[in-house]
Amino acid sequence: MITLAVITGLTGALAAGPATAATVDNPLNATGANGQIVRTCVAGGHPDIKAFTINGWNQNGNYVATPKRNLEGDRNQTRCYTTDGWWWRGTIDVDFWDDRDNKLGTRQCYVVPNQGPNLQTCTFS
Repeated sequence: MITLAVITGLTGALAAGPATAATVDNPLNATGANGQIVRTCVAGGHPDIKAFTINGWNQNGNYVATPKRNLEGDRNQTRCYTTDGWWWRGTIDVDFWDDRDNKLGTRQCYVVPNQGPNLQTCTFS
């Protein structure tokens, strides 16, 4: 198992165990209010991380989960992915996955619901 720490500027605590969520294939449309689009970044030096999912509350108050999203690029460099079209609020769980589809762990990030510019970055190292 790897160790990821939330970088300064993010609030939240390390979560133990998997989060449970209903998966939504297509996110609900958002007006830009009551939520933020999230950009998930993993700092370099984590060659074991291939993908991530996000579980949490959307702008409409529904608990939803993204499909797995691959973090493309050099695994020795910072890699990011923006979940365009998905709007989040409050504490979200970010699950990390390896090449064999094994869950490596869960970390949390707090998404401020109503703060411009409607994009929040959650960076893990």
